[in-house]
Amino acid sequence: MEGNTPFKKSAGGKMRRKRRIAIAITATVLAFTVLIMPASAYYNWFGFPMQGEASNNAATAYNGTVANGTVNGSVYIGCGHGIDYAPYTQEFNVPEGTVKFAHLYVHVWHGTENYQGKLKVNYTNASGTYTLFANNTDAEGNLTLGGDQDTNDNVWTATHGNAWVWFDVKDYVTSGANSATAYTYKVSPGFDGRVGAIKLVVVYENTSMNETRYWIVQGHDAVVYATSGHSAKDYGYAYFNGTINPDEWEYAMLYCTWLAGDVGDTDTLWFNGHLLDDSCTNYEQGAYLDSRWYVVKNDTINYLVSNDNYARYWRDGDAYVHWVDADLVLFREAPRPDLVVREIADPKLVDHDLTHGIVVGHNYVVNATIVNQGTGDTKKSFNATLYENNVAKQTVNVAALEKDNSTIVSFNWCPSSNGTVTLKVIADSLGEINESEETNNLTSKVVYVYPYNASDPDLVMTADDLVFLPAYAFHTANNDTRIRINVTNNGTGDASNFWVRVYDDSTEICNRSMGTVAAKGGKVIYCDYDAPYGGPYPIKVVLDADGEVNEPGPGHEGNNETTKDLSVITVKIWDSHHYGNTSTYNGPESNYQDVAMFSVVKLVPQNTTAWDALNSVANVTPHFGHPEETYVFGIDGLLEDPKGPIYWYLYLNGRYVPNNKLCGVIKLQDGETVHWDFQKHIYGETESYTPPCTVQSYVAGDDLYPEPFKHGFPMGLASGDGYSRTIWNTTIVYPAESPEYRSIAEEIKDYLNDSVPDEKISIADDTSVSAAQKENNNLILLGTYTANDIIDEINPYHEYFGMVIYNSSCKLFDDSADSNYTHGAVVQAFDNPYDNGDLGTNYSWNMPGPVILMASGLNDGDAKDATNLLIDETDELNRFWRIKQAMCGDVNCDHNINVFDAMKVKNRAGNPSYYLKSLRAADVNCDHNINVFDAMKVKNRAGNPSYVLNCCVGCA
Repeated sequence: MEGNTPFKKSAGGKMRRKRRIAIAITATVLAFTVLIMPASAYYNWFGFPMQGEASNNAATAYNGTVANGTVNGSVYIGCGHGIDYAPYTQEFNVPEGTVKFAHLYVHVWHGTENYQGKLKVNYTNASGTYTLFANNTDAEGNLTLGGDQDTNDNVWTATHGNAWVWFDVKDYVTSGANSATAYTYKVSPGFDGRVGAIKLVVVYENTSMNETRYWIVQGHDAVVYATSGHSAKDYGYAYFNGTINPDEWEYAMLYCTWLAGDVGDTDTLWFNGHLLDDSCTNYEQGAYLDSRWYVVKNDTINYLVSNDNYARYWRDGDAYVHWVDADLVLFREAPRPDLVVREIADPKLVDHDLTHGIVVGHNYVVNATIVNQGTGDTKKSFNATLYENNVAKQTVNVAALEKDNSTIVSFNWCPSSNGTVTLKVIADSLGEINESEETNNLTSKVVYVYPYNASDPDLVMTADDLVFLPAYAFHTANNDTRIRINVTNNGTGDASNFWVRVYDDSTEICNRSMGTVAAKGGKVIYCDYDAPYGGPYPIKVVLDADGEVNEPGPGHEGNNETTKDLSVITVKIWDSHHYGNTSTYNGPESNYQDVAMFSVVKLVPQNTTAWDALNSVANVTPHFGHPEETYVFGIDGLLEDPKGPIYWYLYLNGRYVPNNKLCGVIKLQDGETVHWDFQKHIYGETESYTPPCTVQSYVAGDDLYPEPFKHGFPMGLASGDGYSRTIWNTTIVYPAESPEYRSIAEEIKDYLNDSVPDEKISIADDTSVSAAQKENNNLILLGTYTANDIIDEINPYHEYFGMVIYNSSCKLFDDSADSNYTHGAVVQAFDNPYDNGDLGTNYSWNMPGPVILMASGLNDGDAKDATNLLIDETDELNRFWRIKQAMCGDVNCDHNINVFDAMKVKNRAGNPSYYLKSLRAADVNCDHNINVFDAMKVKNRAGNPSYVLNCCVGCA
């Protein structure tokens, strides 16, 4: 991955077979070589190619052929499942046998080669969970990944921080279920830490199997375009050294794994000069991961040669691809499929949303997952049968299933007997498929079936069955409350033809006619209610409100209703791109389609999550790897692209939320603002960061209140507390050497007091502000970069806490654009570093806490112009930060210098309270005074465009 990429998959190719990789292969040990020797792996831009013998490369990287030989047994390869956040768990299913060789590989994405982090891997087998250790792991099992400074003997790091780490796990692998979990931790704050794949390669002996010949070739070959001062590398080779007789082997397969390629490019894989694949990387195993096998010999093709077989990968249009590991396996006889029923899911009641039990005589769907865990395809369809207590209920035809693939088979089931019932599903129930193992085709599940009693319906309503949600309207405010009701029948008889009625206190607000809710079933219904702002409103739901269902069971007539209070609040939901830009986006991440940004103030039920609020005004795409999670991967078709890298970032009340998945935890309170911005990290000289705060939320009238001073932040999100808020006091700090800023501070305080209580705001100069105030409060810093001691003190550490505009040698540097200016009024917000230890010791841009709002400049005129932005010109705070540059003499900032500017300067000279949009622009001779001489010069400039004005620049 380059930039901030994570990974990729394949399409057609002539005479090739490709499959998802989780493979068992066959083999009595005739020859066996395992080479596990210490190495010293160093960072290399182009990686570590899969060439030579690993033992011969031990002094540098231990890449190359790490194991080869002949075995009666098998080779198992499992790999998955694409890039994801740690902890990252990959499961494996290792066949029976004695393990002769086993390596586990883990991919970790640094973000760039400059970032460092730690990796810890736990391995779980039949006997327990074990932490994996290597030469440089610490006592807790943490391995420091050094990026371009890495010297670990089991790490191959290449290009912009892609690490492929290997562990010898021969002593940990057992037959059956195994798994590995990778944990990553930051050393550098910009360290990404996502895991792209975990791969397990096992050679095992099973004397009941036929012979297999194998080459396990490891490495990390970075095939990349010319960039970052490096030349291009267009292809890589993997060699399988040695002599064979191809006629002795009936079948042969080549296994390859790639990371970070591009979908749809014409990259190619060749074996001994034969094309196997012309689109290798298409994310077949998951995001940015492809791990698959290719047939190189069967009954119709034979690409094997007698000496030194090899594979070649050509990246072609792919900008960069990481080819990690290539394995060649030869078989005495062709592989066969092995069908197993992995799981029987709980039966689901047909035409219902909820299933609370199973009742005789009702229709259910039973889903069973069938997996081909063998080494060959079924090549034709087969039958699967569902049994109830050994009585066949339904047989379903299943399409041909390729190796390492699975399918879900749905059966219709109407239970005929009550009590404890055994459901059994048999794959290949007619024995039509020739399998490597014929005794493992069935799985059973024990369920309890209630007898049907027509006289025993029981309609039940609890508080948990009543949920309040915001109603949907695209990019506009639908202020209705959507009431979701679970209509549950917990009895063993059906309930039919009744009414559900919903009341606000005693006033009916909606009703629904119900057909049949079957025994032990439930249906979800909705009604929308135009509840006004305020509350609480006692919302009561009554099932069978008209008494049409006879529920004679004990207590069955007294549990049909529930009441829950509804309070309605106002929130703002909006999105933007590239640090607050609200213009329509059109670019590669939207497939070059227009995506309009939105800003909606609307009514929602109190405690609405930020996730539900967003879904009420926009079309949200969850993360494809975890669609069940509340992670915002895309909004209105504008999708994240880790290769950009560009992501959706969440801000609550102007403050960065460390993981946007937490939008499902945040419970919104009245007047709060939730904001998603589509942005890249800002790359500084040494670190990257996301802006931790936005000045756009300061603007009263645009957002609901100036933030983050009103509502605070939920500091307990990580523990699941999305409601509690920490609201910090605020101290406005001005430079003691410039006492005129005291009155400006008072004006800012008055502005904030419109919504922030007076007792929450204090004023101090930079010599009297206390250490406790600096550490525990929000700070509003006024004055020039050098006059205000706090600004001057924190400026050298700007990257640590996300200060985008900083001073260096009396120039303003913009980290986001790598540009610099000699003057400008600066307003920006960032994390308060004083609550995170000594300055320069902890990166805190992504650590929630009090914030700093800064209005400053290099010179006094710019600094005072910046304070105007907080008082009289808040409408100009329309991005994450603001640099306002007024033209010298243009005091009303209309981009013209004319006699009206001269008149305004003259008015200001006679009246220091006269308002000018830019004080710096009025002091045209930089003598730090605005007088009639300045007015005369501006008048001269108005009549003569070549007349020179000299406003202050730099720290003048």
